[in-house]
Amino acid sequence: MKQPVAVLMTAVLAYGASMLAPAAAWSQSKDQQAEAQSSSAEKKRVRRAQTLRPHIYKKLDAARALSDEKKYAEAIEALNAVEKIKRNSYEQAMTHNMFAYVYFNQEDYTNAIGAYKNVVATKNIPESLEQTTLYSLAKLYLIQEDYKNALAELNKWFAMVEKPNAEAFILRAQMQFQLEKYQQALPDVKKAIAMTKEQGNQPKENWLLLERAVYYQNKDFKNLARCLQDLSTLYPKAQYWVQLAAVYSELGQPLKELAALETAHEQGLLSKESELVNLAQALLGQEIPYKAAAILEDGMKDKKIETSAKNLSLLGDAWMLAKEYDKAIVVMAKAAEASQAGKDFYKLAQIHTERQEWKLALNNVDKALKLGKLQQPSSAYILKGLILFNLDDLAYARDSFEQAQKFAEAEKMADQWLRYIDGEQKRREYMAANT
Repeated sequence: MKQPVAVLMTAVLAYGASMLAPAAAWSQSKDQQAEAQSSSAEKKRVRRAQTLRPHIYKKLDAARALSDEKKYAEAIEALNAVEKIKRNSYEQAMTHNMFAYVYFNQEDYTNAIGAYKNVVATKNIPESLEQTTLYSLAKLYLIQEDYKNALAELNKWFAMVEKPNAEAFILRAQMQFQLEKYQQALPDVKKAIAMTKEQGNQPKENWLLLERAVYYQNKDFKNLARCLQDLSTLYPKAQYWVQLAAVYSELGQPLKELAALETAHEQGLLSKESELVNLAQALLGQEIPYKAAAILEDGMKDKKIETSAKNLSLLGDAWMLAKEYDKAIVVMAKAAEASQAGKDFYKLAQIHTERQEWKLALNNVDKALKLGKLQQPSSAYILKGLILFNLDDLAYARDSFEQAQKFAEAEKMADQWLRYIDGEQKRREYMAANT
């Protein structure tokens, strides 16, 4: 479940297209720029407005054009020439902004950061420019995985903006998550998702993945289940249903665990062996063996589940619990032959016992005891004693129950059988004496 790095990097990349907000202003007219500068400070402290003179604008726009043509060296040379001209503070800031644009296009993020820092260091720049530059700085630091500086720049942006949007809260949550500040990340990601829902929109999948990662790190499984419910409903994928089932298992809710897996199966989302086997095991846990066996058998026919000794053994268990003994014997015989494990021969002996096939049962329980490594050897000795008793071999049955008697968990049952055998022997002796 744990995929925090992949989750976050996917989310970060989703924001790449909006990284160049400051430089995009070059497609606007000078009048549009001036209008944007004046409107951004309506409710903030007023800064003296400065203009971008036509000849400076033309030189900066020419540098932008060179950059768009990937003539980066010529673009930098053009900007260096502008640097030699006397400019007001706004023109200086926009020159630095264009340097950042050119460096960013070259993926020279270190110099782009330096240029943006020069923008915000310039006095008396419009707040709109300062805000967009701080936001761009935060994203550039995030690209370089410098999460501490990314968070510092973004917090400066938050301090300036009256109504941050949902994407800004998600961005800050990403940074806090990478800094392992999981408790601080949670309010931001919840705020972003709540804002989106209030607007009647669907939260982005990457946002829910971030929320999932935060809840997982905080070990908040109850809310993790709720988040995975959202992911499973809005973005149906097998992995989300399987993870939801695992969380229900962690919470001790086996019925909900089974419901999640069955829903995914009904939607045709479960295709991996592990997913189908998990569903079968969940069905067995709720005493629905026939359906579990059908899923395992179909999976093997479709080659989605390997016909390994382990999987055959599980299928044999399912058929046995479903009391489909003919099918159980065929499958368990294959499992035992493939695994050569004592436990599988023991299961085969159990099936033959249910069918009262005593000699076959004895043959398989002897193999199980010889191979060993049984979870409870005492159960095998009890089973062997029962088989021998039904074969009317009381002496050897007694020997088997005496072996079982050595195990604490089987002592009581073995004593009962030994007393029963003693009684049976006395009865037979009495009948023989009075015949």
